[in-house]
Amino acid sequence: MKTRHTKKTLLMLMFFGLTSQAVMAQGDPLLSDTESVLSSEQIDIDGSFNAPKQETAADRMAKLRKKLEERNEQMVSKKIEDMRLQEEQRLAKKLQKAFNAQAMAIDSVGTQQAAPVKTVVAPAPAPAPVVKEVNKNKVIPTVGLMTISGENGLELESSANINLTVENQITDRFSVGLSVGYAQMGITDTANQYSGSSSYYYNNNTTYNPYYNSGYYNTYGQGREMDYSRLNLEVNSKFFMSTSSTIRPYVGLGLGYNRHSLAYEDNQQYNYNSVTLGNEDFSSSYVSGAALAGSEIHFTDTIGAVLEFKYQKGFGDSFNSSSSTTSTGYYNPDQVRLENVGSAIEKADNMSLNAGLLIKF
Repeated sequence: MKTRHTKKTLLMLMFFGLTSQAVMAQGDPLLSDTESVLSSEQIDIDGSFNAPKQETAADRMAKLRKKLEERNEQMVSKKIEDMRLQEEQRLAKKLQKAFNAQAMAIDSVGTQQAAPVKTVVAPAPAPAPVVKEVNKNKVIPTVGLMTISGENGLELESSANINLTVENQITDRFSVGLSVGYAQMGITDTANQYSGSSSYYYNNNTTYNPYYNSGYYNTYGQGREMDYSRLNLEVNSKFFMSTSSTIRPYVGLGLGYNRHSLAYEDNQQYNYNSVTLGNEDFSSSYVSGAALAGSEIHFTDTIGAVLEFKYQKGFGDSFNSSSSTTSTGYYNPDQVRLENVGSAIEKADNMSLNAGLLIKF
C-alpha cells in the first residue's frame, strides 16, 4: 500500500518536472509558481509533513490550474481584443483612404469650378447693313416769276406764279409727280390807243378805225388793261444725277393741260356805231410740254428746299375756246384783240424761275 502511494508520488513529481521544463522552454510567466510547488517541503513516505500542516500540493495545483485558466482566458480575451483592434485599424485605414479619395475628388471639382472657363467664342457675324428708310413721298410748294415771249413783240411778265407739286420717288434716281400751277398778270394793251388822227388803223383794217376815237379815249383812256390768268395741271418726271449728296441736281420733262383766260379790267360800256364795248372776254385750253432743270437741297430727312428753272411751250391747236361780244353789226375790235393776244400766248415761250420748300414723308 505504501509502495503504490510512493509510486504515485514519484509519477506526479515526474509530470510536474516535465511540465516545469515545458513552461520554462516557453517562458511562461507562471514558472515561478510551478517551481514553488515543486520546491515545496517534502512529504514523508508515511504521508506526513515534517513541518506544520500547510496547503497540499493538490490544493496548490488546483489554485495554479485556476490561475492558468484565468490566464488563458485573459490571453484569449487579449487575442480577441487584438484581432478586433487590428480589424478596426484595417477598417479605419480603408475608411481613411475612401475619405481621402472623396476629398481629392471634391478639391478637383472645386478647382475646376474656380478656374476660369476657357470658352471658344465664335466670331460675331458681320452686322447686317442698316437700310435707312427713305421718305419717298414729297410735297413741293414753290413760288416764282414767269415771263412770256412771243411773236409781234409779245413780252409779258407774271405778277404771281405759284405751284404745288406732289411727287413719289420711284427709285433713287427717278421720280414722278403731279403739279398744279397758277399764274396771273396784268397786260396794258396799247394797240387800241387813240392817236387823234383819222389815219390811225387797227391791224391795217379801216373797219376798226372809227371805234378808236375821242369817245373811246374819253371812256377808257390811252389803252385798256387786260387781266390774264392761267391754271396749269402737269405730269412730270425727274432724273436725279446724284443720289447720296445733300444737293441733288435733276433734269426732267413734263406734259401739261392749260386753261387760260383774258378779260379787260375796265368793263364800262361804250356804244359806237351799233357796237357795244365793255364786256369782252376770252378763254381757251391747250396742251403744253415742259423741260425742267433744278436741284433739291436736303437739310434733314424730312425738310429741304428746291430751286428750279422751267421752260414751257404750247403745241397743237387750242380747244374749248369761248368768247363773248355784244356787237350787232360790226365785230367788236377789242374782242378780236383778246383772241389774238390769247392765241399768241398759247404759242409763246414761257420761262419761269421758282424756289420752294421740300417736304418729305
